[in-house]
Amino acid sequence: MRYAAILTLILAAGSITACGTSKYENDPDYDTGFTDGCSTGSARTPGAPATKAVRDEQLWKDSEGYRAGWKSGYASCSPGSRGDTPGSDRDIGGR
Repeated sequence: MRYAAILTLILAAGSITACGTSKYENDPDYDTGFTDGCSTGSARTPGAPATKAVRDEQLWKDSEGYRAGWKSGYASCSPGSRGDTPGSDRDIGGR
């Protein structure tokens, strides 16, 4: 009986989460940012020379959607977590 109650709660929480939509679902700046962040993250492999971030500085400054997309793309496409915080000064071209 207790198992059934726990299972019901887990399924209910999962269905509520699945119904949510992204704040940036229809924001083209998010998609552009994701692509740029992913390009940056995938170019940074261990042992390779540091590369300049692929980033539209004007959109970074003006668009919350672009910033969110860039950070998400970077996190999704990075070869592994190295402790960098996407968007921080440490993350842009330095080690």
